[in-house]
Amino acid sequence: MVFTDAMFKAMTAPRQLVVYHGARHSVGGVPSATLGPFPPTLVADWMQARLAGKPIVSERWYVDGTGRITKTPMA
Repeated sequence: MVFTDAMFKAMTAPRQLVVYHGARHSVGGVPSATLGPFPPTLVADWMQARLAGKPIVSERWYVDGTGRITKTPMA
């Protein structure tokens, strides 16, 4: 996670990072992915918003083991 955080901190364009608690490279099989936003739907909604010209808010989402999302701004 250290390298991912460093990469996102270095980026200047609007960006969004979603972190699922307990998940590694593959999101699945952990409560955060089962109870939180379904990754393919999340990606499809993100793409639809971009194609519709909606602005993106730079933020980091942390999905905990209960599926609750904590959003924090990215500087």
